[in-house]
Amino acid sequence: MITGSPPATPAAPAFALAVEERIATAHGWLRDRRQAAWDAFSTMPMPSSQRDEDWRRTDIAKLQLSGFQPSDGIDEPLVNAIRQRRDQGAADAALLLDAAPVTRIEQSDELTAAGVVLSSLDEAARLHPELVERALSAVGVAESPFVALWNAMWSGGAFIYVPRSVHAAVPVWVAHSAAGHRGAAFPATVVLLEDNSSLTLVDDYLSAAGLNEMFSDALTIVVAGRDARLDHCVLQQWGEGVWHVALHRTVLAQNARLRMFGATLGSRLQKAYWEVMLDGPGAEANISGVVFGDGAQHLDHQSLQAHRAPQTTSRLKLKVAVRDHARSVYSGLIDVERIAQQTDAYVQNRNLLLSHGATADSVPRLEIRANDVRCGHGATAGHIDDDHRFYLMARGVTAEDADRLIVHGFLDDALADCPHPGVAALIGELLEKELEGNAQAGIAVVDA
Repeated sequence: MITGSPPATPAAPAFALAVEERIATAHGWLRDRRQAAWDAFSTMPMPSSQRDEDWRRTDIAKLQLSGFQPSDGIDEPLVNAIRQRRDQGAADAALLLDAAPVTRIEQSDELTAAGVVLSSLDEAARLHPELVERALSAVGVAESPFVALWNAMWSGGAFIYVPRSVHAAVPVWVAHSAAGHRGAAFPATVVLLEDNSSLTLVDDYLSAAGLNEMFSDALTIVVAGRDARLDHCVLQQWGEGVWHVALHRTVLAQNARLRMFGATLGSRLQKAYWEVMLDGPGAEANISGVVFGDGAQHLDHQSLQAHRAPQTTSRLKLKVAVRDHARSVYSGLIDVERIAQQTDAYVQNRNLLLSHGATADSVPRLEIRANDVRCGHGATAGHIDDDHRFYLMARGVTAEDADRLIVHGFLDDALADCPHPGVAALIGELLEKELEGNAQAGIAVVDA
């Protein structure tokens, strides 16, 4: 039975029965982990913009978890739309469709033949408990209320294991989706890369376009062994009624390499953490992203580049364009431990305001305890430069087309860092639609 007092927020009525079922069907360490997570969540207050520094610019007072129920899957037209999206971005990719309570797996034979494990996280916890426990050990059960709730509530999910010295021949596309008014989803991507292995991973969060209010509490955890390589693309295109909270964390061992690219277009409100833990000497992380917000969207990104070993390198570049009354928030921390001598790290956030009602906040920070490092940060926010516009108009370009070209060039600087050309082309098309005035919150779904 579930223990613990009622939560500080009225969430227990919505999720208590589901948590009880998940605890009852789990075994050993997973059962203990779920129980500990629920016990922690039951005593933790929800984040507050008045009390918590990392939520100071993002107010979720209107998020009432008591009004949500676990999502019960998606229909075939949405499944078909997801397949078409995968085909457009990476037609050769294996597809893991995480739409709890069912995870579908397609086009995985080539990877399975090489020894790569692709399964739901549920199945992996039964068949490979030691691997799942090893990967999840990189995330505490109660790091925050949302992480605690995720640990108690996840179902279905995606698990990927790449054995030592195996280089995944094709990408893995993990699509996380949900449907229904006031449905709650707990997307899960858990990846374990052994030494000298490699993988291209696409994490895609999406729902049908529309105003359906939903709640998404997502976690991606990647543990990369010595000399491992990961190319990771994160696309967020939830519908305009979705509250999305996410933690994306990658742990890098010695000489491991990460190339991560994120594109944020959807949701009503997003709070996403992009974190890389450089645990081994020589580890390297290059993180880039683009954000396009419109309407009344509130899109919050918080990054952590944690240097915990010597001779590690990290770079982060986030380009943001906002119009109408949209707001972007970025807070980035480079954290260098005393042992992490000869760290080389930089973070930059550039913001383009396309309307007078749009706003962007940028708070890059450094916490350095080593004395032999090269670290820095930069942040800018402003409107389109009149001189740039005049230069193009003087050559026969209309004012509207000039602005579009300027924004294109601004975003393309980051988009060029996307490690997969097909995914980059897909994101480029979505950004083009945004620039044409068509908001890209959610995807179009055609009924059969």
